[in-house]
Amino acid sequence: MKAAVFSEYSKDPAKVVKILDVDPPKLKSNEVMIKVESDAFNYNDLWGVWGEPIKIPLPHISGTDIAGTVTEIGSGVTTIKVGDRVVSHANLSCRTCYYCTSGREYDCSNRLVWGFQTGPLWGGFAQITKLPEVNVVKLPNDVSYNDAAAIAMVGLTSWHMLVGRAKIVPGQTVLIMGGTSGVGMVGIQIAKLYNCNVIATA
Repeated sequence: MKAAVFSEYSKDPAKVVKILDVDPPKLKSNEVMIKVESDAFNYNDLWGVWGEPIKIPLPHISGTDIAGTVTEIGSGVTTIKVGDRVVSHANLSCRTCYYCTSGREYDCSNRLVWGFQTGPLWGGFAQITKLPEVNVVKLPNDVSYNDAAAIAMVGLTSWHMLVGRAKIVPGQTVLIMGGTSGVGMVGIQIAKLYNCNVIATA
């Protein structure tokens, strides 16, 4: 399969990221194989190729925000089937600690961001990728692959901050910092969904 791969860090991604032929990933029993239909670019994709603020596994395939079609499922998969349209949920966590079982998987000490901290050669900027069954969400037929990939990470982040942590309620005034960013634009929409008054900065 083709994938965007880099094997060294650089402040200039064009110098190190190459389209290469690599072997498709090998499927585990709890995972699904996905034909990638759409990818979104996340700031952590830059952090990965820069090697800052953390070093990530090399050689590396970045990409945390993907949508696609399931082409194969592991023997233990029960809720996803071949042909399903899915979007990635990039937070890989243990699923068993106090934080995970209380709905705070973002605070899991074993949490990794798929496509950023994972590897080598395990991310979404490829023709084919894989994820654990619990890290994919089925897409309604009226949601496009492009829209799903675009909201995959920023949507979760905005929802977590506004609904999960701030616990916004209708009628409140909500200040969205960086209203033209991905997280900011989704944050504005979520606050409006909750009938809040929105003030945004840019």
